[in-house]
Amino acid sequence: MMRYFVLLILSAAAPAFAESCAVLASNEPAKGIATWSAEGRSQRHTLTYLAGEYPTGFPFRSSIKDKDVDKIKAKGGRVIILDPHYTHEDLEKARQDCEGKVGQK
Repeated sequence: MMRYFVLLILSAAAPAFAESCAVLASNEPAKGIATWSAEGRSQRHTLTYLAGEYPTGFPFRSSIKDKDVDKIKAKGGRVIILDPHYTHEDLEKARQDCEGKVGQK
């Protein structure tokens, strides 16, 4: 009984320490003739890594698809997505938000 209780406490505390946060930016949508190409269509679903950490078990990539955001969240990570025309202040605010939230619930 005691062993089960200790395991329960450890498993409840694990997500609080394992939480990670990544700052991503969406890419500028393709314009002109590129909108008709396969590359142009895939570009609108691509996000660029800016700062933070991916959760454990998610491989680092500088460019990920928007469908991977759900995988990051399923592993307990948080994601902040910035506009393609983000400013330096937007990036700094997102970094501070990530640093302030990691390890807290």
